[in-house]
Amino acid sequence: MPETSDQTATAVCYPPESLYEQWCSDADRVDQSKSRFIIRMVEAGRKDVSIDGSSTESIREVLQEQARLKRKLKEKRTRVRELEQQLEHTAHSDISSFIAENPGVNTPEIIQHVANTVPNRVAGYLDMLEGSVIEYRDGEGYYRIGDE
Repeated sequence: MPETSDQTATAVCYPPESLYEQWCSDADRVDQSKSRFIIRMVEAGRKDVSIDGSSTESIREVLQEQARLKRKLKEKRTRVRELEQQLEHTAHSDISSFIAENPGVNTPEIIQHVANTVPNRVAGYLDMLEGSVIEYRDGEGYYRIGDE
């Protein structure tokens, strides 16, 4: 498709304002100047690019796939954050954080805090290990992967 250059000519058209605003929005979305966008769209039209229902369906499918992938990415990012938090909650960092939040805390209070947080930490450790080191077999419990 032709690019804009120093050797240009003026072409004028009078689209409805709403259509022009849509062109401007589309040009911004693809990071092109309005002029370049309009030139490319005119050239695409000259090549008999069909804008019928099947193209609309294709666009809809691509947008649905994009939305699905964005959801999946968000889920994966959430999972990464969860795993990072689990990693930070080792007994050492948990005790250190507890002391930082409670200056002057005594040993029995620290022991009680550790006892209170054991179930969450164990669940987190199991989540981290499951699938790579251990597996849960329905109704049987946890086994190391590869053990019978």
